[in-house]
This record gives sequence, C-alpha cells and structure tokens, in this order.
Amino acid sequence: TRRTDFGRTPLSAIFRGHMRSRFTRAENGTTDNVQPFFTLQLDIEKANSVEKALELLVCKEEVVGGVCPKTKEEITISTQTSLEELPLILLLHLKCFDYKLHTCSKIMKTVEFPVDLKIETKLMTSKSKTPTKDKNYKLLAVVYHDGKEATKGHYITDVYHMGYSGWVRYDDATVRSVTQEQVLKPKFPRMPYLLYYRRCDTINTSAQDKNR
Repeated sequence: TRRTDFGRTPLSAIFRGHMRSRFTRAENGTTDNVQPFFTLQLDIEKANSVEKALELLVCKEEVVGGVCPKTKEEITISTQTSLEELPLILLLHLKCFDYKLHTCSKIMKTVEFPVDLKIETKLMTSKSKTPTKDKNYKLLAVVYHDGKEATKGHYITDVYHMGYSGWVRYDDATVRSVTQEQVLKPKFPRMPYLLYYRRCDTINTSAQDKNR
C-alpha cells in the first residue's frame, strides 16, 4: 500500500479525508494507493441523487487496452475507489458541467440531496476504522449555479444558521431567510453545485431546529 499525505493544517483538520484506490491486474496482483481528498467529485450524468452518485464513485471499473511488456498481450486492469477516512466537513462537488473538446455545456437535471446523509458501509474500505457515529452528516450549506449555460450564470449560497435555527440565503448583497423546502427543491435552471455536510457528532443538538 502506498500512502500519500501532507502536513496537518487548520483547513486539513476540517476538510481532509482519505480514499483508497485499488488497481488489480491478474499478472501482478493488487496495488493500493491511499490519498487525501478535500472534495468528492460526483458524476451526476447517470445519477439522480447524491446517494446514487456516491455509489457510482466507488463502483468497480475495468480498463482495457494496456499491453504487457513481457507477453505483448492486451491486459485488463480493474480499478475501484473506496473511502477510508471521513472528514469533519464533507464537501461534495456535483459535476454539473460537461467538458468536451472545444465545448462546455451544463447538465440540466434534477439531483436530489438529503438533509441527513449517512455514508453507507459499502462506500467504505474494509480497512476503515471509522466508527458508525462518524458516518452521519447533516447538510450545512449549498452553493447553486443558476443559469442554463456553463459559461454564464450566477452563484447563490444557502447556509444553515445555528443561531437562527434556520436557513439563510446569500445572493450578492441580498441576505434573507428561506425554508428548507426552498433549499432542497431549487427552481429550474438552478442546480446544486457544492454541498457542505457537517458530521453530526460535532453539532450541538440543542442549537438545531426540531423541524430539520
């Protein structure tokens, strides 16, 4: 197992997790690489929810086309990613923009995301020592992209304010309260772009809204 890491900083203490990438080739066995992550890049083209996108992130893939230098035969390599350590703040990046040669377009679809997110055991590596209580998250903030085009548009942020026990929308110089339903069901063409989830055991439950 190869492990890549960086020094501890105030930001890394909050946002850094670790993922394990496993490469398997019949001739040479298995190689594991453990690397840090600060955001999880989620492909939404084939997913209608965050939970499904997380499942796709860790699904096994086969790469065909390599050639063995010894036998000169085509080889197949399988790759699989799994989560090893979870951060205090889990940042999910929904890949709303489709980049192709000389073009970039926005993927227009509804992607559901929950207030309460549980990282299922099947998403974690078997070597993970993360206790169950550290796998439960609550939605803290959402950054939306509002617009039909990838090269244009406007960004809006909704944040759950612990002091007010409610959601607050930041739209340039405008700040106002919004309902949880408005947060979870943005109007077309507004789509969630970044999702911030906070680990539940770090939240003072007395400061939360009972209706969340």
